Amino acid sequence: MSRQIATFVLGKTLLGLDILLVKEVYRGVSTTPIPDAPEQIRGLMNLRGRVVTVMDLNTCLNRQTSEKGTENYLLILKTDEEIKGYQKKGDLAGISLGDDIAGFLIDQMDDVIEVETGEILPSPPNLEEVEAKLVEGIIKKGDLLVILLDITAVLESVMKVMKDEKTNT
Repeated sequence: MSRQIATFVLGKTLLGLDILLVKEVYRGVSTTPIPDAPEQIRGLMNLRGRVVTVMDLNTCLNRQTSEKGTENYLLILKTDEEIKGYQKKGDLAGISLGDDIAGFLIDQMDDVIEVETGEILPSPPNLEEVEAKLVEGIIKKGDLLVILLDITAVLESVMKVMKDEKTNT
């Protein structure tokens, strides 16, 4: 079975996620900070009258945040309601993105690549523990090496941090 993977750049790393999960991409995002929010949450954004939670993917992956002076892109995810149709067809099984609109700050969009499921290799054992839990696998396509994110795990890790911070206050 083939999958289309939207690839994007974060620092010097090429990452990807299933294109069926991507709603849209925005450039030059302006956010409203949320007081006392965990560092993974950069703030909120108004998207045509709907509130989007903006997360810093670098921080979610336990990496250094991109320079605030650089222009970021916002990769907006679909909601559970929007991916229901794909799941009925057997695609995106086990994926839950929640009911709220969320997006990740990234440095740059790249390309969409098509891969066969068998081309997705297991994560290498030398990934940091935090990163390894958030990676579905590695795609090697020609000279490209793409880290395929487990987007459900990334969202769950952010929710866990929020819950932990709430109980500690």
